[in-house]
Amino acid sequence: MAGTPVSGVLLLCASLLPLAQPSGQVPNCQVVRSSFQLLHPGVKWTPETPISGADLQVCQAKGLTCCSRKMEERYLTAARQDMESSLQASSAQLKLLIIQNAAIFQVLSNTINSISNIG
Repeated sequence: MAGTPVSGVLLLCASLLPLAQPSGQVPNCQVVRSSFQLLHPGVKWTPETPISGADLQVCQAKGLTCCSRKMEERYLTAARQDMESSLQASSAQLKLLIIQNAAIFQVLSNTINSISNIG
């Protein structure tokens, strides 16, 4: 899941591209829907046809977009979870390193105390 926020941002940016369609065809959001389905189960958050982006906070679209407010919320949640997961993993590694070094320091300290008590 580490790549989701970057992929999500790219997808959101792609969803804001002008929806150029050959004349006579109705623009749709199928490509965005497919991509969103791959990243986050739940196509229901992706509009079937372009909508106004007036309520968007991250993807500030001018005109119609295939990004909805719910999609933004889902991406923000995923990004937050990814960040928390990364921080927890890093924190666990640091904690282990500190514990190991504290144990080594304690052994050395005890050894020094033993040597100084002998002499």
